[in-house]
Amino acid sequence: MVKEIHDIKHLENSSVRVDEMIKNLSGTDGEIIKENFEKYEPIEEVLSELEEKAKGYLFVVFSADWCKDCKIVVAAFAKMIKLRPAINSVFYKGIKSAPKDPDIRWRVPPSPPEVNDFDLRKIPTIYILDSNGKLIGEMIENPEHKPTLEEELVYILDKAQG
Repeated sequence: MVKEIHDIKHLENSSVRVDEMIKNLSGTDGEIIKENFEKYEPIEEVLSELEEKAKGYLFVVFSADWCKDCKIVVAAFAKMIKLRPAINSVFYKGIKSAPKDPDIRWRVPPSPPEVNDFDLRKIPTIYILDSNGKLIGEMIENPEHKPTLEEELVYILDKAQG
């Protein structure tokens, strides 16, 4: 069931942080993500703006190594977090669909049970929660309004902050 308010402590305790996410990458897909991570160069001024605006928020990332868009977007987001560790973020990986069951979008397990707490439609998805655990914005698959991920996240925060 989709929750309106999420338990921040639970999310922080049941997920991984960026260093562990990177460390656990393996195989061909993991190597591609690592290469994309190394290559990504965020716009410094926008990244600084994101760091400032992100205070008090939690970024929750759902992804899978096999996912084409995840290999790019999650690598870029991970690079941004490595450069700006004050941006509070957690990662849930290993998302798997349930193609043989039309009533279930994500198979749990191996997908983490938290997929059912959000209205997760596609991956990658980056949810932004306020300090109370309320969803204030999301980025699904790729930036929709801006050319880069960091600009899109600033845009989402600007909309939420009014």
